[in-house]
Amino acid sequence: MQHQPPSSDAKSKSRSSSTLPFPTTTSCGGIYVIRLSGLSIFVAILSSAFIALFTGRMTSSYLSTRQQQFNCQPAAADSKLTETVENVMFDYEALVHPAMITHPNPKRVAVLGGKQQQTSATLREVLKHLSVKDAVILGDEENVHVDNAVDARTSALVMKDQECSVEDHGLFDVIIDPNPFKAATDFSSYFNCLNDDGVLVLNTDTIITHKDPALGIGRLNVLGRVMDFLGEVGYESVHLYQDESSSNDFGARSFLVALKSAESRADWHSNEAEVNIRLHQRIGRAESLEFDSPTMLKYQTPPKAVETVFCLDDSNVKAEECGIIGFDPEVVNVPYSDLSVGKSTMGEYSGRGIFAKTDIPKGRAIGMEKTWLSYFIYPSAHSIIMELYYWADENEDDEEDYVEEVFESVSAVVGFSEGYGFWSSLLGRSHSTVDSGLMMFCNHGCNGTYNLCHDDANDSEDSVDPDQPPESLSSTWGSAFSPAFERNLRQALISGDKTNRDIKKGEEILCNYLEFTGRASDWEADVRGLQGQCAGTELGEISFYEREKQQA
Repeated sequence: MQHQPPSSDAKSKSRSSSTLPFPTTTSCGGIYVIRLSGLSIFVAILSSAFIALFTGRMTSSYLSTRQQQFNCQPAAADSKLTETVENVMFDYEALVHPAMITHPNPKRVAVLGGKQQQTSATLREVLKHLSVKDAVILGDEENVHVDNAVDARTSALVMKDQECSVEDHGLFDVIIDPNPFKAATDFSSYFNCLNDDGVLVLNTDTIITHKDPALGIGRLNVLGRVMDFLGEVGYESVHLYQDESSSNDFGARSFLVALKSAESRADWHSNEAEVNIRLHQRIGRAESLEFDSPTMLKYQTPPKAVETVFCLDDSNVKAEECGIIGFDPEVVNVPYSDLSVGKSTMGEYSGRGIFAKTDIPKGRAIGMEKTWLSYFIYPSAHSIIMELYYWADENEDDEEDYVEEVFESVSAVVGFSEGYGFWSSLLGRSHSTVDSGLMMFCNHGCNGTYNLCHDDANDSEDSVDPDQPPESLSSTWGSAFSPAFERNLRQALISGDKTNRDIKKGEEILCNYLEFTGRASDWEADVRGLQGQCAGTELGEISFYEREKQQA
C-alpha cells in the first residue's frame, strides 16, 4: 500500500519539500547477575541465541539447584515441609512475576497485607527482583510489622480503611493484592498511588469456565463489577489470566493485571526473548523459577472460556468487539486468482495497482485466504528499527561507510512497512502491519473513489478535517478489558474490508488509506500527505523510495 508515511515526532522527513512474614533462610553462594544494557545493533542478532544457550544450562541444572536451595533452609529438614514450601513458592510466582516483568523497571512495590502466608510468599517473590529498592507492606496495624534486618529493602506503612494516598504512602510502580476479593471494591485510591506506568495485580479467587454466565451474573457477579470499576477508575488496559495448576496454594485461579497506561500493553505483550532478558537481568542466577517466558506467553492470551463469557454480554461495545471472531460465513471471498497486478490508473507516480480479472459484486471480501498471513512488526522490533533509522539519518554526513550501509538497509525495511503497510498503536506503542500477497499493491482511491473499505466508511481526504482526528483514534480499543480482541489481534488489524459497490472486470481495486491511520498523532500528516498525492504535488512513500534509489 502506497501512502504518506506516518509522522514520528520532529524526526520525520518531509516528502514534499511483628517479624518478617516469611521464614529466614541461609544463603547458598553468591548471586550472579547478567547485565544487558545499551542499544546495539548486535543485540537483535545475538540475544535469542544467547538466551537459548543460557536457559538450556539453567534447565539442565534445575533440579539440583532447587534441591540445594531447600537444603540451605533450616526449616526444610522434613520432606513434607520441603514440598509444601516449594509449592507455595510456585503458587505465588503466577501472582507476582507477570506484573513485575511487565513493568519496565519496578523499583518501589507495595504488597497489601492480609493472611501471613499470603503476604510472606508474595513479598518473597517480589524481593527476587534486583530492581526493587523498596518493598512496602500496606495494611492495618496488625499485619504490617516487618523485621527489615533480614532484608533492608522491606518496610511497612499503615493504610486505614484500605485507602492508599500519595501523601501518606507515596507512589508505587506495582501494587499487588494477594488477598482474594469477596466484594466489588473501589480501586481509585490504588490508581492514584501508582506511577504513570504503574501496574495493579488482583487475586480474583475464581476460575472461569465455558459453563459460566456472562460477567456480572451469578458467581461472576463480583468479578464483572470489579472489571467495570477498573475501567471507570481509569485503567487503560486490563488483562485476566488463569493458572490451572493442580498442586498449588490457591487451587486453579485467575488474576487481574490492570495497567494504568495503554502504552504498557506493549510490555505485557513482550516476546519470548524480551521476557528472558528481563528475567536474567533482574533475578539472580541462584533464584530458580517455575515462571519462565513460555509461561508468560501463555498468560498473555486469555483462555477461550474468558472470551466466551465476555461475549455473552450483548452490550454495544462488546458486540462490536466480539464481531471480529472468526470468518463471517455470509461474506463471500474473492480469491487472489481473480486479481492481477498492473500499472495503476491513479496517476504517474502511483506505481503498481491491483485489478479485477472478473466482475466482483458488492459486499465481497478480497484475498482473505492470504490476508491472515500478513507481516507483523511488533512494538519492540519496530522501536529498534526506527531508532536505527533515525540514528543513521542524523549521522548521514559521517564519513564512515557503515553509517550509509545501515541507512540503506533499514530504509528498505521502513519503506516496506510504511509504503505497503500501516502503523497502529493497538498494542500500546507503534507497530506495523503489511498485507501479504497482492493486496499490498492496493492504491488509495482519491476523492472518495475507493471501492474496498469498511462497511461504515464514507469519508475521504478531501472531506475530513486534518486538525481533528476521529474519536476512533483516541483510544486503543473499545474497552479496557477485551479478551475477544486479545485472542484475535491479527484479525482485528486486517479484517473487515468489503467491496462497497459492484466492480467491473478490468477495473482497479482501490482502498481508503484513511482507514490505515492507526494513531491520532499521524492523522494530520496522513491526511495532508494524501491530499498532496491526489493533487499530484507529492510522492507516495514507495515512489519516493524508488526515485531515491534511482538517483543514488
